[in-house]
Amino acid sequence: MTDRRPSGHGAVPWLTAQSVVFGVMAALLGIVANAIFLDAYGSGWLPATYIAIGAAGVIVSGAVARAARAAELVPIALVVLGGAALGIGASWVVAVGGDGAWVSIPLLVLFPILIQLGFVFVGGQGGRLLDIEGIKRFFPRIFAGFPVGAVLGGLLGGWLVTWTGRVEDLLLATAAAQGGFAALVWATGRRFAGALRLGDAGGGDRSTEPPAPEGEPAFPSWRRLLTAPFVLLILVYQVFSAVASQLADFLVYDRAVAQYPDPADLARYLSAYTAVMNIASIGFLILVAGPLLRRLGLRFGIAANPVGLTILGVATVATFAVAGGASLALLLVVSTARIADIALTDGTTRTSINAIYQVLPERTRLPVQTAVEGIGVPVAIGISGVLILGLTALPDALAATIAVTLAVCVVWTWSAILLYRAYGPALVDALRRRRWLEDDAELALSAADEDLARRLVTGPDPRAARLGFELLAASSRPGLVADLEALATSPNPDVRLGALAGLADAGDGVARARLANEVRAASHSTDAGDRVRAAAALSSLDGAERAAAADLLADPDPRVRAAALGSVRAGDDVAVAAVLAGLRDPATLGAAAGAAGRLGDAIVAALAAALDGAGSPAPVEVGRLVRATAVPSPARDDVLRRHISHPDAEVGLTVIERLIGPAPATDAVAAALDAAAALDVRHAVWVLTARVALEDVDEPLRRALDDELDLVRRRILAGRLARHGSDLVGPPTTELASDGPGAALAAEALGVLLGRDAAPLLALLEPGRTPMERLARLPRFSDGPDVPGGPDSWLRDLVEDPAGRWRSPWLRACAIRAARLRGAAGSLDLGPARAVRDPVIDEEIALVG
Repeated sequence: MTDRRPSGHGAVPWLTAQSVVFGVMAALLGIVANAIFLDAYGSGWLPATYIAIGAAGVIVSGAVARAARAAELVPIALVVLGGAALGIGASWVVAVGGDGAWVSIPLLVLFPILIQLGFVFVGGQGGRLLDIEGIKRFFPRIFAGFPVGAVLGGLLGGWLVTWTGRVEDLLLATAAAQGGFAALVWATGRRFAGALRLGDAGGGDRSTEPPAPEGEPAFPSWRRLLTAPFVLLILVYQVFSAVASQLADFLVYDRAVAQYPDPADLARYLSAYTAVMNIASIGFLILVAGPLLRRLGLRFGIAANPVGLTILGVATVATFAVAGGASLALLLVVSTARIADIALTDGTTRTSINAIYQVLPERTRLPVQTAVEGIGVPVAIGISGVLILGLTALPDALAATIAVTLAVCVVWTWSAILLYRAYGPALVDALRRRRWLEDDAELALSAADEDLARRLVTGPDPRAARLGFELLAASSRPGLVADLEALATSPNPDVRLGALAGLADAGDGVARARLANEVRAASHSTDAGDRVRAAAALSSLDGAERAAAADLLADPDPRVRAAALGSVRAGDDVAVAAVLAGLRDPATLGAAAGAAGRLGDAIVAALAAALDGAGSPAPVEVGRLVRATAVPSPARDDVLRRHISHPDAEVGLTVIERLIGPAPATDAVAAALDAAAALDVRHAVWVLTARVALEDVDEPLRRALDDELDLVRRRILAGRLARHGSDLVGPPTTELASDGPGAALAAEALGVLLGRDAAPLLALLEPGRTPMERLARLPRFSDGPDVPGGPDSWLRDLVEDPAGRWRSPWLRACAIRAARLRGAAGSLDLGPARAVRDPVIDEEIALVG
């Protein structure tokens, strides 16, 4: 199968380089800020910095989020990263110039904020340069650069301290790394300027954003934006993620200090812990995360971190209960939990959340991401500081901290479940991108419109007269009844009958009686025009009066029959036979189809009989009847359910299409649809295998196989629409089939919404695939065809059809033609083909001789 690279693949090295330099900067800043702070103020003040981080995060990231509403991503990143580089450089000047330990306080506070904003900038660029498939495939590799850079930064930091003899000099190296990060963002922005500019055609999923409605602001308010249900779920998920991570991190350092009171022993343990954490994170990101996300999708990506940490939280509680708080076992368990948290955060959570942001409109994506990551996460860190201070004041602080950490992980897991449930509908909304306008106001006709309607009513054309009456009736204008009463005495029969019908529809019993008399008289007229007028007026009479004029449904003039069929209403059992006959006559086909739809359950018995009695190929009126029964009802759906796998595949497709509705199917219909889909997937495998084997055979046969595959594709697509509801599945399938800019997002939506059901649909529906590529993506069956199989054996199977799987006379005729041209027709058994009695097949058999 050809490996089609996701859009924006060329940007991956640039984003990875940014991530590496970003990791170097983060490691250097973390080392120098913590070293200066702890030496000057001690660890007791660390929870206070957590609270300050929350406040500073709201200010700094809030300003960035506001800027993102009006400015482009790259300029914002350059201002933030460049400004931070200058500020860190200035702090070096202060620190080395005298007693400047206080600079560690703002550096320690800004450290997690810069980390979050750095990931926003890298992820924001990736979100515009890569489609959603590329995000799942390449983001683990891109973000692997961060721990790699952190390891390099740690090694560089140790070497620089040894070389210079001062920890403060690391600030200069940190400023240089931050400047390098900014320079890489600038270079990436220049190289991929079109894709990174909001609204321009780029590599990712580009959708035309609808303009804001008149009177509404171009950008929604922050309150409206951040309280939108889907955005709120992202925010809640990220807040609980940050709180759980901070609590897990605190437990590691708390237990490490308790286990190793000697500073040298503590340093050795923390060094080993840091090394294992980085190695595990890098290995997971490079080797495991990408394949797992591509195979298991965002269901795994969103849930892996909270579920994993919850399981380890349970293990922590059990270890604490058995071994005690001072045990080495407890330290190892909490360290394992934190290492797993870091690896899963980098490998699954960060990638999944960046993919989730793609469902937001482009103009709100970066501001929301900045607000959630840059404000929500620091606020969560502040909450963690308050929580830790409160827990440490309790008599049994360790037990309380472990219990609260487990509780936070449980809530985090529940938020992950809710977020994934909301992800599918949010994908559909992202693809729909349309506004529905509802206007229930009555039609108001102007004076000129009313004059036009009166001229139509009194004119010579009966069709125009009916339109005039409809316009007048729709206006609900005072005085309408008086106008109709005056017109009901007109010598013009079209005007008179139209006025009487209007009065009858308004509830005038006298007018209805007059209309019934006129219809009875006109129905026996020798003038076909009189009978047409009578038939058209039947709709304003009651059921018994329509039944009394049933002869009009069998009138020899098709115009009369069509008018009478147009007057059929629900419950007109007497019209069923005429409707079935009308579906066979092209002159009355449209009117008969409309009548069948209005008859409702009155037509269901005839529908069942027609489907039960039809073989393959079915009479043309059977498909027309199925198509005409458009109004759902339990009785109709039960009949259709039994014929989803009708022997005539075209009729079966029409049956499935009639079952499509906005909501998911009932359990009984869903089971029948699933069974039919399984058979259709098997048939698709046979068709594609034959298509591959017959690639170099006659062109008409290849086109016939393509037509057969298209039929299977339409059946599977219709089945999934009926099974899961057109409101949910319709937008992504439409976008995917059109190969539009949101195709990758549509494929992701189908994968989320349909689960395993999506695989065959994607294999058949995605444009641009070769038959071999499609075949490779479909499941293999133990009773499936040999691959590839010789052309002559496939021609024999198509012509003789011993298993009865080929349902197209045209396909059979093309196979006979191909065999004849290859000189292989003489060895075929043509008896089964003759038995079909199809004129095209018979013509090809005659040429065989």
